[in-house]
Amino acid sequence: MALYYFGNHPHAKGKDGQKINTRAHYDYICRQGSYANMKGKKEDLVFACSGNMPAWSKDAGDFWSTAEEHRQSNGRAYREIRMGLQEELSLDDNIALVEEFLKESGIGKNHAFSYAVHDKVAAFDSDHHNIHCHLMFCEKSIEKDRPLDRNMYFKHYYLNRAGEPCAGYKVDSYYQKRQCTIEMRKMWADIVNRKFRELGIDKEVSEKSLAAQRQDLLAQGRVEEAEKLDRIPAPHLGEAYKNPKTLEKIRERIEEIDRQTQYPGCSQDEADATDDQDSIMEQKIVCFATDKLLRRIMKEIEQEELRIRKEEILEMEAKLAAEEDDDEAEELASEPIVVTAGDVCDSLKSKAKEEAKKQAEKLALYRETKKQIVPERLFRNIAIEKIIGSDYHNLKKRYQRVLDELKPMRQKYIELANVPYEQKMEFDHAYSEKLRQEQAMKKQLNEYNDELSRREDDIQAITKELAAENESIQKKAKRIYVDVIKAKKMEALYLKKADELKENVPDADTILYSRQLPKLVMRHCQLNGTTPLKQLELVAHNERAYVILNDVPAAKNEPKKKTALLLGDTVKKGKADVYLLTMDDKGKEVAAVAPTNEQVCLYGSAGKTMNRQNGQMRRGPGNHYQPKTQAAQQQRNAEITGKISQFMEKAVEDTHGRYHAWWDDEDHSKKKDELERVEEEMYRGWSM
Repeated sequence: MALYYFGNHPHAKGKDGQKINTRAHYDYICRQGSYANMKGKKEDLVFACSGNMPAWSKDAGDFWSTAEEHRQSNGRAYREIRMGLQEELSLDDNIALVEEFLKESGIGKNHAFSYAVHDKVAAFDSDHHNIHCHLMFCEKSIEKDRPLDRNMYFKHYYLNRAGEPCAGYKVDSYYQKRQCTIEMRKMWADIVNRKFRELGIDKEVSEKSLAAQRQDLLAQGRVEEAEKLDRIPAPHLGEAYKNPKTLEKIRERIEEIDRQTQYPGCSQDEADATDDQDSIMEQKIVCFATDKLLRRIMKEIEQEELRIRKEEILEMEAKLAAEEDDDEAEELASEPIVVTAGDVCDSLKSKAKEEAKKQAEKLALYRETKKQIVPERLFRNIAIEKIIGSDYHNLKKRYQRVLDELKPMRQKYIELANVPYEQKMEFDHAYSEKLRQEQAMKKQLNEYNDELSRREDDIQAITKELAAENESIQKKAKRIYVDVIKAKKMEALYLKKADELKENVPDADTILYSRQLPKLVMRHCQLNGTTPLKQLELVAHNERAYVILNDVPAAKNEPKKKTALLLGDTVKKGKADVYLLTMDDKGKEVAAVAPTNEQVCLYGSAGKTMNRQNGQMRRGPGNHYQPKTQAAQQQRNAEITGKISQFMEKAVEDTHGRYHAWWDDEDHSKKKDELERVEEEMYRGWSM
């Protein structure tokens, strides 16, 4: 709940009535020095900043220490402004409020300042935070063109005989005046409210008293809101509320008053008598507790009112959405449905693409399946490996390598037969080692061969299993390849039929099926099935209305010309005649009208019409399509796609290319003139 607080305070005093130490106050608000780790403090420093500090100061603390040193016993070294910040805003937004106040008040430009933002849980409502700002500033106005050192900065200001300022800076007395406080309170309220509006937050604060706010609301006739402000404002308890005993007493009073309002147990006279006996502080506590309870009740009322308003808004939105849904569904149902030769041709080509894609997928699957077939020559090796592992084949390979290495060594051994042993000793050792390897491997291979001989039946069984698996995979591959050939043939067939249709019916706009085609050019008709004529410019000539289509290029000295449709003109086969309008010298009025040989379609291809309507469908609450509109659109799309599918089936089945026979009358013994038949069928809708 947005709250307002703004206070303009001179240099604070201690309990002894003496001005407090300036540096100590700075340390307190910025949580420095002895206040850096205060025990029992729930208040937290979340941001601190200083500005306009002179060059001679090491930091803000040094500046305020120097200010205290130069302060006279009864003088002021600073002025403090305390501002309540808004828990509805982020920390950055609240800091922006303080910076804006510094700018608008002139403090940020003309005075040395320090401020700190504190954020703590509210004392009597743990669901909320008490976030506020302490701003302390020196009332001496800085002269940018006359910088002063540490010793001169805080001296008294005066003018010399030449009228020039000398010694210290001048104290700005504006901040001491009551009018200043009034103006700054209004300024702060305006700054906060601007930020609320900027962020779209439906909140507002006011610097006025409760009584003044109530009178304003009554003057505006807002009686219910005014009654919420008909209460005594809570007194400021100062430092007393920080006392734990006082806090506990306030909480007890809030609970007591709450019980009395729910279960009245004493008369008004008894309550008055009790008040007479209370001390002033006790009366303040009662008043404070009452105000706190009233605020809580008002907040609950506001939340309930907000809930009711939201429900009413949702109900109204649902009602309007339902009405729009009805209108759009009705409009969709009344729009013409047309299937042209171009639609069927495009669908045939689209089917061909689908078959080509299917063919590519099946072909890739076929190739992957063929890879699974094991060559018959490998059957025995695979069976052996399953029985005794892969060591057998590896051993055979190593044994062969040893035999290959022994061939040249045997030849060399013969050649060295007459060479003394000492000269061929190294070779003899290597040859002997290789012979030992060959004999050991041969022995191991013989053992493997013996085992394989014993398990020949197992090898044959595994070989048969592999052959059966191969056969199954080959059958699967054949079935897949049949699908590949079928898809290839269907692709060729669809492309062939599309070419035949294009050759036999060269005009892609030729209507094959229609329903509710317009008979007259009206404002609700749609150019090419996409652009409503009511969106186009309308001009009049000789008591007739024309809808402008396009500008016609003309020479520099020729009058402007435009193409147009005549409202109320007859529509033939879904097409309207185009007229040529010649404009006057100013190009605003129609000077002459002449017919042309051109025509435009008041219908569109099925694909364009479906895409346009799907793109224009509005979404209702919850970002969902309106049910009746969606149902009407689905019905239209189903009718269009159904008719296109029927025409495609006819095209595929008709092996003689008699495309114009698709929409002949059911009684084939009756043959009509083609133009007469099309004219008749166009306005009553074809049936398959």
